[in-house]
Amino acid sequence: MEHLEYSKELNSFAYYCHQNTLDFVTEETKTRVLLGRLYYALVHFYFSKYPELASSSGTNKHETLSRILDKENPKESRLFHQLKKLRVWSDYQPHNKAPFDINIKRLFHEVNKLINSKNI
Repeated sequence: MEHLEYSKELNSFAYYCHQNTLDFVTEETKTRVLLGRLYYALVHFYFSKYPELASSSGTNKHETLSRILDKENPKESRLFHQLKKLRVWSDYQPHNKAPFDINIKRLFHEVNKLINSKNI
């Protein structure tokens, strides 16, 4: 599967889960999982734009991607950093509150708008 296609699949999955009741997990757990999927939807979108980064065997791809975005597109970099911070919180800090207020609808909108744009 190509990175862009996978990005769109992750985004669709997250949106579908957000729209539906998942009785087997709490709303907080659901939000944490969805934030991770949104982050990786964004990562794979950028891997489609930077295939040399996606195919590299090196470590620190996320940090490299962060530096590229900071330099080339500060506006997109802001969204990337927000989602990365939320992904770290959601995966590694289950006992902590979110680092800032989460507007999940805005995050869905921004990720969807970006990954469905024609700027690849």
